[in-house]
Amino acid sequence: MVLLLALASPADAVTWEVLEARLAEVAPLRETRLATAAPPITVDEYKAAANGEIPTNLVSVADVAAKKAYGLAVFDVSVGKLWAAINDDVGKVERTRLSFGEVLAGKPCSTPRTVFQYLPTPIVVSDRWWVSDFAENKAAWDATGGRVRELQWASNGNPKPTTGKAAEWAESGIAVAWTKGAWLLIDIDGSNTLVEYYTWSDPGGNLPAGPVSSFSSSGVADTVQVMADLAKAGPSCPIR
Repeated sequence: MVLLLALASPADAVTWEVLEARLAEVAPLRETRLATAAPPITVDEYKAAANGEIPTNLVSVADVAAKKAYGLAVFDVSVGKLWAAINDDVGKVERTRLSFGEVLAGKPCSTPRTVFQYLPTPIVVSDRWWVSDFAENKAAWDATGGRVRELQWASNGNPKPTTGKAAEWAESGIAVAWTKGAWLLIDIDGSNTLVEYYTWSDPGGNLPAGPVSSFSSSGVADTVQVMADLAKAGPSCPIR
């Protein structure tokens, strides 16, 4: 399944030739990625992104019911603003389907940090929550002067919070079995940025992972676009 959505603000200045050249420049850095399980992206998908679309897809994994969902886009937003947006846990709650989020360890907007997040689901099933560890790829950042940045998250066994508001929210739902994913940001020319996003999770409980993965894929394009919108509106995290 492939979903193509037109961007609200396509980066018209980025041609496929320009993007292709930039991808070739940073290709060696992909060996240093934290998210080694990120799905490969096809040439046609990169061409679609250069054309102002948000291509998304699902990838099956042998012996695992849950599928990986991913999407990509080119935005006329600086890599610094997008980095601030994807690290803005407060902004994510305000602009996405998340109902609550709280940093349990570390500092907001920084890595490493551990974050509790709560997602409401349809009334026929229980809401879901998870606790994830966030980490950034310092090797890619240092090698490129911040022009290539990666943020990875992975659930850490979902220890149930025992204090604070997170503990109260956890009582209202159940923990997902596991979740992981990553954002990869590649500065193209100083003002336009390639965004690659992937997510992979098993909701646990009585929800079948396969169909839920297919449903979550439809939200990937929205998630990518929302982060661009947040970046343009002004995230609460510092821009660096």
